[in-house]
Amino acid sequence: MNKAELIVAVSETTKLSKKDTEKVIDAFFDEVCCALQHGETVKVSGFGAFTVKSRKARVGTSPVDGKKIEIPATKTVGFKPSKGLKDLVK
Repeated sequence: MNKAELIVAVSETTKLSKKDTEKVIDAFFDEVCCALQHGETVKVSGFGAFTVKSRKARVGTSPVDGKKIEIPATKTVGFKPSKGLKDLVK
């Protein structure tokens, strides 16, 4: 399911217009992104939690020439599904 399909599905469920539904979905994603940029965890009850994870610097191997390269430390987004979501997917 892509964003356009999500908008249609939510619009049909809520009986809101597609334009209003798109605004709500965009606002939700904007707020999640803003919270993650500030290092906060976003927990959605019954769905899961989005967190910012830190990756340590490490040494890797270049696939082009096989030489060792330094991979710098980075931050990434992690998602941990709730038990309810895990049970739905089984």
